[in-house]
Amino acid sequence: MSRAVADHDSTPDSVKETAGRVAGMARNGASDAVDAIGGSGRKASAAPEVAADRAAEIAEDLSARLKAVGIDTDVMVAAAKDRASGFETVVRDEMQGHPLRTLGLAAAAGLVLGLLSSR
Repeated sequence: MSRAVADHDSTPDSVKETAGRVAGMARNGASDAVDAIGGSGRKASAAPEVAADRAAEIAEDLSARLKAVGIDTDVMVAAAKDRASGFETVVRDEMQGHPLRTLGLAAAAGLVLGLLSSR
């Protein structure tokens, strides 16, 4: 009987000790989580800059390779701007001249794209 009492008396102490260890581990885990979240926030805020820098490097490399082959990218950019400007004029004229047809075409395109994206 004295052994049962001794085990019973030591159980609350071991529970307290275990609870103290678990609480310490939880505090350390929470501290690590806060540090990780803070670090990921800094990395996430820098990601757009890194992506923009990398995209600029790729564009420069591509432009240099095209020029080495004999393709002038400046001429291509000017031609693309002219075509985009012409397309913008056509779309604007269509919207002003036939607004209901333009609205119907936009609705149909939205419906088709919505059906395709839901699959």
